[in-house]
Amino acid sequence: MRLGFFRADVRRLLLDTLVVLIGVLAALLVNNIREEMVAKQAAREATDRLLQEMALNAEELRSFREMVDVRLSALLDLRQELPADKGLRELIGRFHGYRILDLDDSSWEYLSHNALASSVDPELLHEAFALYSVNAQFEELNGRIHDIVYSELFVSPDKVLMAIDISEAVMRQQLRWADELLPKYERFLDRYSGEEGEGKARG
Repeated sequence: MRLGFFRADVRRLLLDTLVVLIGVLAALLVNNIREEMVAKQAAREATDRLLQEMALNAEELRSFREMVDVRLSALLDLRQELPADKGLRELIGRFHGYRILDLDDSSWEYLSHNALASSVDPELLHEAFALYSVNAQFEELNGRIHDIVYSELFVSPDKVLMAIDISEAVMRQQLRWADELLPKYERFLDRYSGEEGEGKARG
């Protein structure tokens, strides 16, 4: 009789343990699903911010390209009618100076260095990385402009032609890189922007 009660207690204990175990596993599963959904939503939001940033960068590139083209033309006109005894600094109003390109990368930096990246389309990340890597090249040209402006070339009348030659080279390089980069931005945005675009975030 006692053996029968003992067996019943063991069965009840095993059943209670099984129920508790199933409950714990179910709670973990629900929690994991909830965390995955939150991560995917956060990845979608971060990707949307990235696309907005890239759209603004593309617009900045268009404006930059138009302005540099105008200033380069004015610089070339200046070469044809240089006044005597004036350095390029005194003539800067004639070509409106240099245009510095400053493309935003804050959304890209956030997404690319965040665990959320694992929830984003890897092709999107790969293509975005290639674009933002090219962005950095413009910093080289910004540095060359800085060197011109703070050098003797910029103030010396005797070296004004050399300053114009270097300025022309920098502006032409700005135009070449802008002409290469802008279509890549536009293709990226065409592919990934909009609700119907190919998967911006996994799942």
